[in-house]
Amino acid sequence: MAASAGKKEAAWPLTMARYERLEKLGEGINGEVFKAWDTEDNLIVAVKRLSGSGDDGFIISGLPEVMREAMCLGACRGIPSIVQRRATCVAACQREASDSFIVMDYVGRLNLRGYMQRRVRRRRPFSEDEVRRIMKQLVEGVTAVHAVGVLHLNIKPENVLLDDGTEDRKQKPKKGPVEADVSGELKEDRIVYKIGGFGMSMKGRSKRQPEVTILTPYSAPELLLHSCEYDDRVDTWGLGCIMADLLSDTGVSTFDGESDIEIMAKVFGIVGTEGIKDWSGYSGVASGQKSKLPGGRGISRLRHKFPSRKLSAAGFEVLSGLLESNPEKRLTAAEALEKPWFHNCRRGFTGFFKSCVVGVLPEKYDLYALHLKKIDTQFYPPKNNPSLSLLFLRGQICHC
Repeated sequence: MAASAGKKEAAWPLTMARYERLEKLGEGINGEVFKAWDTEDNLIVAVKRLSGSGDDGFIISGLPEVMREAMCLGACRGIPSIVQRRATCVAACQREASDSFIVMDYVGRLNLRGYMQRRVRRRRPFSEDEVRRIMKQLVEGVTAVHAVGVLHLNIKPENVLLDDGTEDRKQKPKKGPVEADVSGELKEDRIVYKIGGFGMSMKGRSKRQPEVTILTPYSAPELLLHSCEYDDRVDTWGLGCIMADLLSDTGVSTFDGESDIEIMAKVFGIVGTEGIKDWSGYSGVASGQKSKLPGGRGISRLRHKFPSRKLSAAGFEVLSGLLESNPEKRLTAAEALEKPWFHNCRRGFTGFFKSCVVGVLPEKYDLYALHLKKIDTQFYPPKNNPSLSLLFLRGQICHC
């Protein structure tokens, strides 16, 4: 939910005087995030403003909601792949509806959604090796979050921020539109992916959790069915959705939909309904929610959508484990990390060239042709032609 178009930005209180607002980075359902200059520490930071009134088009965040988010971020302090909280500012008197602020480390100019869309525009799909590198960082981060007892509940590309080390956080930038900032070149081999967006997170677990009413194309099947029986594996479902997005090369969500019904149709149309119906908690789902499940065959079509030419057997083991509709059979983040896909990096001839095409070569090079001959599921140079593949870079032929 966005704020009303053309609405004047809310003034920050005196307690936030040390932070000079530079530019708006984005917004979510309960507030907006700004790039700001910390005049005391002489450092670029990110400031999240949480609406206390709701009259600006955002969902109201009262003191309990703000402190819950701050507590979850505090529990994640020191985890390298998590955006770190620096300070929390709430009104001294809560009798009047007032905004609250969470100050965090500034990570970078781009989130994973923007990065995927940029790769689509430049016709540079992600290789399996690149997907593995990204997913390993994210799975490690979620594993650490779960280890401290926190559920994120909103894992999606918009909440994954990219840090390629190219921005000087100790240099005060000129004010200007964020669009000009995100168009710069990235040092792709140095990108660190950090998880933010803890507005829906919670700490602690119980047999029945609070119902999650805000649903997205990254919500797990049990959440789409409005079940209150869920655990850490709602986050690993979100990781599976991100992995599918990276492999799809479309820049949009694999399970995109305008309504919960459309999202459910996309989800169960691909992963099938067999798994969710075998789940022990399915009997407790309201009949009205069960009726929203699509009819027809209930088997998974996930391998059909991501065939072996796109994803190896080891990679599919991870993807299908994360996108298992039965929560009891779904991989936890820690279990996913133990899968061979994250440890076996032998790419062979195929992987080498795929990484050259979409991962290793700088963006400034123009790739005109690539030819590979497949023999016994691997790529090998024929004995009579060692120059099997030709990469044309800036008009020059490179023999590989």
